[in-house]
Amino acid sequence: PTRRIELILPSQGQVPVVADVDRIEQVLTNYLTNAFKYSAPGQAVRVQLSVEDLMARVSVSDQGSGLTLEQQQRIWDCFYQVKDTRLQGSDGGLGLGLYIVRTIIAQHQGQVGVESGHGQGSTFWFMLPLADDVL
Repeated sequence: PTRRIELILPSQGQVPVVADVDRIEQVLTNYLTNAFKYSAPGQAVRVQLSVEDLMARVSVSDQGSGLTLEQQQRIWDCFYQVKDTRLQGSDGGLGLGLYIVRTIIAQHQGQVGVESGHGQGSTFWFMLPLADDVL
């Protein structure tokens, strides 16, 4: 409850997609949980919605310790966990969150990715096709 989320929305307000609301909520929860886990309590997490080409893009950015290139390649694997001594909280998880995210977004014909630099924080994103009536 004491954590801060900075929300950035596009000027058009709504960005319609066809999606299972509960599964997309799970994706966002997994991204936000990781962002809070790997960043200091006083640092805001940024959530941004934008439109790129014919896709809705949602990104979650933290100011944590970031990821090495090797970690970025492995984080989507089942049971893989990044070892970080600065981890906030006691629950390290099972290493399933990002694997589940990738699976859910693939079932929605979307894409996932990460942009990160070791010591520079991370931005995890997913893209979903826009609804047909928007195209």
